[in-house]
Amino acid sequence: MAELTEPAWGAVADRTRIGRGTTVLDVGCGTGGFCRLAAARGADVHGVDAAPDQVAQARRRLPGADVRVAFMEELPWERDTFDVVTAFNALQYALDIDLALAEAVRVARPGGQVALCKYGRPADNEFFAFLAALDPGRVRLGDLPEQDPVDAALDRQGHPVAAVGEIPTAMMFSSADSLAAAVQEAGSETGPGEVDAAAAAYRRADGSYRFQSRLVYRIVTVT
Repeated sequence: MAELTEPAWGAVADRTRIGRGTTVLDVGCGTGGFCRLAAARGADVHGVDAAPDQVAQARRRLPGADVRVAFMEELPWERDTFDVVTAFNALQYALDIDLALAEAVRVARPGGQVALCKYGRPADNEFFAFLAALDPGRVRLGDLPEQDPVDAALDRQGHPVAAVGEIPTAMMFSSADSLAAAVQEAGSETGPGEVDAAAAAYRRADGSYRFQSRLVYRIVTVT
């Protein structure tokens, strides 16, 4: 999932001033894409993900890097360890969002930064709107909470947001089969033929599909 947020990686790295000597932890690091970008800037990178296969790929991409298998709710590092803690398209999937956020803050040093990046509101994402139109009995945008769950956790814990940014992006699917698989993964039982027919407006000349969206990042300075 982290690779979907690649358009925002550079902006977050710039805003948090990741560079030579910066200690960075990427929570929900997936296969290590952001870790590799941070390492290329000279940072001392660390990553964590609950999926062993993803961690194995990240370790292959970054030999010698400290990439561990663990849950976001129980990070295996000491308090006040990192200059920057990032989480791309991750915290909203935590078993306990409040605990995962508290852990990200705990391992950041005082004066350090926690950067959280994910898709914006579902209503602003063409793919989510497509899912709702495709299967209104299962996906209803109006039933979603008014406040984003990660933003709500920030408010509950009293973390003032120092910076907010938005990055226009798109969700891309290379074929009708990959789109149908994504729809199924999202929980819809709509058949591939119906998915393909309903997605005609998003189909490009090469047979791929493009859904406009935006990524939103929020940065907290740890006190």
